[in-house]
Amino acid sequence: MKSILQIIKSTLLGGILFLAPLILLIVILEKGFHIIQKITLPIINQFPKVKILGLAIEEVVAIVIIAFICFTAGLIARTAYAQKLIRKLEDGILSFVPGYSFIKGMNENIMGIESNQELKVVLVPTDAGWQFAFLIEQIDENNFSVFIPAAPNPWSGSVCFVEKKDIKNVEITQKEALACIRKLGFGSKELFKNKL
Repeated sequence: MKSILQIIKSTLLGGILFLAPLILLIVILEKGFHIIQKITLPIINQFPKVKILGLAIEEVVAIVIIAFICFTAGLIARTAYAQKLIRKLEDGILSFVPGYSFIKGMNENIMGIESNQELKVVLVPTDAGWQFAFLIEQIDENNFSVFIPAAPNPWSGSVCFVEKKDIKNVEITQKEALACIRKLGFGSKELFKNKL
């Protein structure tokens, strides 16, 4: 009974952590859309009322402006100065948000964005057998901290400290491991072929 409640709790929390950034993004885009509509409306009112694919021309213009702003922000984000600023924000403020670094890395991986900090996938022993873990950092020459994700929701799990002798290296990418975890282990036969 306790394990069922634990699964429900971890799945619920994982769902919240997964949905929160998406909802925030939708809210930001909606607010931006309304702000841009207010700016463009006086200009658009000078033109005849036309609909493009069922959208009023002011909606189309607002969408194009938002896309342009996002594209421009993406170009700015690639500059060395912007990346330095983002690193300062992450190190100074966002690093104190629980799970921020891990969730950021996972989201980048899911969206196909190349990250310099892709976590190494290893296996660690548990009471039930070997389990996926992400190598977080080396504490000293013999000890490591690892994050053991829960299935089917890798957003929740536990942090463990393991000795080097207990870590089994496997040549699996973070993306492959996450897919296997979400599918409750389906596909592991192919994934671990000639690796265990």
